[in-house]
Amino acid sequence: MVRMFVAFLSAVVGAALVGTVIQTQFNLAEITALTVDVDMAMRMDTIIHDLLHFGPVFALMLTPTLLVAFIVARGLSLWRPQFERGWFIIGGGLGLACTFWVVDSLAPMPTLIAANRTLVGFLLMSSTGAFAGWIFDRLWHPQPRELAEELPA
Repeated sequence: MVRMFVAFLSAVVGAALVGTVIQTQFNLAEITALTVDVDMAMRMDTIIHDLLHFGPVFALMLTPTLLVAFIVARGLSLWRPQFERGWFIIGGGLGLACTFWVVDSLAPMPTLIAANRTLVGFLLMSSTGAFAGWIFDRLWHPQPRELAEELPA
């Protein structure tokens, strides 16, 4: 049970971190498209700001989404255990895509997360759910070859 909780928490945090950085880069790209110069120091400050402010909000979106997606993925993995990791990856990605669709249809503005305004942004942000599925299954049920991997020195 502890292993599952640690795997789930790691999946949420990992996806929130990656998704936040993706979202930040899309926002900064829009700003630079307006011919505003954004130097590296400003980029780093913005990433840190977004990690502290948007990251927790994104993690709150991810938590119930991944909980439901992973329960469904677990059920599917009992049916077809050879595809377990794939179920979690697909479940995380599709679950987050559905969450974005629902949230964006309820939000008063066109999209809650600006990166979702384009197809590429939507796919990249949704892929963080797939990344979470990979993290979860890798930590919860590592494959024998993964257990045999040596840690870098």
